Amino acid sequence: MSRIWIVLPVFVLPFFAAAQDGAAAKSKGLLSSLPEAPLTTVTQERALALVSLPLSCIDHPQPQPENSSAYLWVHNDKAHPIDEYDKNRIFYGCSDWHSAVHSVWALVAIAKQFPQIPVAALIKDRLKDHLGKKNVEGEMAFLKNAKRFEIPYGYAWVLKLYAELKSWEDPDAKPWTENLAPLAQEVSKKLVQYYKDLPYPNRGGLHPNTSNVSNLMLDYTEIVPDQPLQDAIFKAANKFYAGDRDCPTAYEPAGTDFLSPCLTEARLMSRILDQAHFVTWLNTFLPAVDSPAFKPLSIPATAGDFPKEDLVGAKSHLIGLAFARAEAMLSIGNALPAGDSRIPILRRLAGINANAGFQHIGDAGYEGSHWFATYALLYSRALASSH
Repeated sequence: MSRIWIVLPVFVLPFFAAAQDGAAAKSKGLLSSLPEAPLTTVTQERALALVSLPLSCIDHPQPQPENSSAYLWVHNDKAHPIDEYDKNRIFYGCSDWHSAVHSVWALVAIAKQFPQIPVAALIKDRLKDHLGKKNVEGEMAFLKNAKRFEIPYGYAWVLKLYAELKSWEDPDAKPWTENLAPLAQEVSKKLVQYYKDLPYPNRGGLHPNTSNVSNLMLDYTEIVPDQPLQDAIFKAANKFYAGDRDCPTAYEPAGTDFLSPCLTEARLMSRILDQAHFVTWLNTFLPAVDSPAFKPLSIPATAGDFPKEDLVGAKSHLIGLAFARAEAMLSIGNALPAGDSRIPILRRLAGINANAGFQHIGDAGYEGSHWFATYALLYSRALASSH
């Protein structure tokens, strides 16, 4: 493809330089107005606190659902769990299926990064119990006829878990990886079909958000070669998002969001487009970081009081949103060219959000503790790979 070169008159160039200098000055002024917020790293000591969250729920059976589900519960004269569920299911703990999947991922991620952590043996015992061959076979038997159960979010986490295991250079992980491989293959096929059947993207701030699940799946394809799924993701991203402009930041956050639709989409497109095209796209998609329109994305959401027990889940989502925003901001900043004036601001805002998340990580009880560790670790991964 031929390139078109635009030659600007010499007298125009100073105006461009002045505009760039002005933008840099405004960004510097914004940065100086923000509070200091060191980016919190996950040390082994902090990892020990985080891993206690999935460890505390991984064997805690999910409650009886309001609607009938044969995954864990049998609904007859008296509802009861299926026989030997701990030997015929993998993801039966942690409040719901998708949380169980990414809680297992959190155990693997922490054991990989901190092999000397005091609970390493306990983590491996739990993984051995959940990732046995019979457990996987029972899981696959259920999912075979489960229609759209947990598609796409829970399925995306299955692939991310498999990739985490496959990249773990530990002899104990090899049989678990082999056991999980057939499930990952079936899940991948269903997700390729999911993209083929998807007429419009989900742009909300909850689990089905299409850009978020696409990011999770790309994490998997970076480790496990899966061209059909990667092609499906790239095709969908270009179809749904390439022409997006002026993301409605004023709509964020909704009352139960744990994702930022605008930031999550921007993060995905940073992986779909080359850097030059991404910068052009981002300039028209997100408002300037020093503008009032960007402010809704930058201030950690206030979880509020939520005194009613049935609203605690909403409170936990708004706390977790801080980690999701921090991860996305770091990833977007990492995709920008060196010297871009937005990078230090995005990093500072990521620190502000992440620190708010860690500050309130215990405020939602079990509703939060069963999943916060995962999103704190995703933020930590983004920090480790950022500038």
